[in-house]
Amino acid sequence: MIAFKHPEILFGLFAIAIPIIIHLFSFRTYKKVYFHSLQLIKKIQIEQNSTKSKLKEVLLLISRIGLIACIVIVFAQPYIPNTDTPRKHTSEAVAIYIDNSFSTQTESKNGVVLEFEKNKAQEIVDAYPSDTRFYLFTNTANSTEQFSRTSEEIKNEISEIAPSPNKTLFSDIVKKCNYCQHKNEITLDCHILSDMQKNTFDIQTMQDSTLEITYYPFENANPNNISIDSCYFENIQHIAGQTEKIIVKLSNNTDETFANFPIKLFVNDTLRAISSATIKPHSISSVPIEYNISTTGIISGRIEIEDYPILYDNTYFFTYFIERQINILNIYDKTPNKHISALCKQQNNFALTQQQLSSIDYSTIANYPIIILDALKNIPAGLNEEIQKLRTLGATIVCIPSENIDIDSYNSFLQKFGSQRITAKDTTKTAIATIDERNSVFKHVIDKSASYNSFPYITTHYKTDNQRNNTIITLENKEAFLTQTSAKNATLFFFNAPLSTTYGNFVVSPLFVVLYNICMYVSSTNEIQTTIGNTSEIPTAKLTTDDALHIVKPEKNIDIIPHYRNDIQTAKTVVNPMNQITEAGNYILTQKNIPISGLAYNYDRSESVFDCYTAEELETFISDKKKIIQPTREITTILKETREGTPLWRIVLFAALFFLASEICVLLFFDKLILKTKNK
Repeated sequence: MIAFKHPEILFGLFAIAIPIIIHLFSFRTYKKVYFHSLQLIKKIQIEQNSTKSKLKEVLLLISRIGLIACIVIVFAQPYIPNTDTPRKHTSEAVAIYIDNSFSTQTESKNGVVLEFEKNKAQEIVDAYPSDTRFYLFTNTANSTEQFSRTSEEIKNEISEIAPSPNKTLFSDIVKKCNYCQHKNEITLDCHILSDMQKNTFDIQTMQDSTLEITYYPFENANPNNISIDSCYFENIQHIAGQTEKIIVKLSNNTDETFANFPIKLFVNDTLRAISSATIKPHSISSVPIEYNISTTGIISGRIEIEDYPILYDNTYFFTYFIERQINILNIYDKTPNKHISALCKQQNNFALTQQQLSSIDYSTIANYPIIILDALKNIPAGLNEEIQKLRTLGATIVCIPSENIDIDSYNSFLQKFGSQRITAKDTTKTAIATIDERNSVFKHVIDKSASYNSFPYITTHYKTDNQRNNTIITLENKEAFLTQTSAKNATLFFFNAPLSTTYGNFVVSPLFVVLYNICMYVSSTNEIQTTIGNTSEIPTAKLTTDDALHIVKPEKNIDIIPHYRNDIQTAKTVVNPMNQITEAGNYILTQKNIPISGLAYNYDRSESVFDCYTAEELETFISDKKKIIQPTREITTILKETREGTPLWRIVLFAALFFLASEICVLLFFDKLILKTKNK
């Protein structure tokens, strides 16, 4: 069935009456002709041949009627409607998603994928009427994407699209389009231009949508690529002057083996080490790199490799913090514990201050991030109150009871940190049975592959009700020997037995090193490295005021105020830059212009493996094959035909030219042909 875009123009067909009227009435102007021979009479006789004269007039009439009719029909724009996708509305809105992730920076046979996408997006815009409203979505979310644009506005925005480090799931784009459709109460045609990477194009899990979605799979060159996936330290305790060992994970996404592949390590913008690795095809290698660092404070590092053509995953940034000095306050009752003194004084980064309970200076307690309560018979209310004030500062408290204690004063202290309470004293000799090797205080200290023939024993310990506490070391009788609890930002480590050779051999066993790790626990800031778009965590104790935080990078003139919140359970502050960071690198977190911590942001590595859906694979998920359009075709024409049906105006235009040519031929050659026939 033939339809017309502008059927009102068909009223112009009444113009056909003009040649008909002329033909019927044959309006002619007569003039006198003087002649002196019979030759003119013979010619008049030929013209008055009724049959041939009428034939010429009929041919002219038909040609003129056909010409006028075709001209009118051309302007009415006839087409054959597409019955598969009928137009459901007259005022359309169109959403276009352009995948501008790093994978679209690769070369294809049609050029750079992102530039090819932008060109085809322009063709999509041209396929719609000039009054159509458009919505543009990319991997870079912004506050204006839910506002409509004109065709000219969206063309300008498309031309300015740049590569983005953000990764956006296909299902999230569909959600945005659905929200836009329902919010504005419109029917939205959605066009997806992407290389269809399998790690982001989650079409298999997408829920049903009312959107009319058309897919344009852009094939990239699927380049070979080697990437730095991540890095981590073998030892989380960082001390100035010690040898650090960092483990670098590399992925080889090629079919080749790379021998002696160079890896460079930079610390504070200084080349510290160069290592090499042999990486087999399609495998992951962990490469250790050792180096020495003598400075303290914020340490900013990066690892570099050289690999082409994909560059964004050739650098990996990391950062950590080395305390200049760890201040430890040891509060004792009568005499300080010589084992604790020996352990702390042999560490250059430990500053041990010992104060007797009877002469303690309460005003200085807040200056110490680590407080050891060593063999106190009771915990006075004043000391208990001062320690409770430290809970918001993120202090670490180590509590070691004496042989005879005031259980009530201890329970009053312990219950401030949770539900733990001492129930009784047990003088039965028992040995340590198990240790929680997963706890951070044992990390890199216990050899998990080793077998322990004998654990240290104790002769006196206190039974506790510690159902809700984290037991680090357990005795043979299932009682706890060392527990860990948290309250607000503070952490309490409680030994259930005195630490003395009088009550066992724990202090002279290798496990006594756990006390050293507890002291390092407060100073051990986990390496702060994350992916752009994610949050970071820092110890809340590092924040001294409620003033705003700033993420700065002076060499780039970057100063960002992030959102942050304190997590009471973990004693951490969660820093969220709210998508303001778009470039990978090392940044500094400051408060009142004072450096607080380093932050390292890296590009997402999920696109380092170029595994994409082909058009044939997409057909297994999409029932309507016409919704998959190869971008190498003429998109404007395809979309117009899909939306409006098959246009016929070109055929009608050729018909008009035919009728015009017919009229000219009749006027020029009809008489000559007749005369020629007569002469014969």
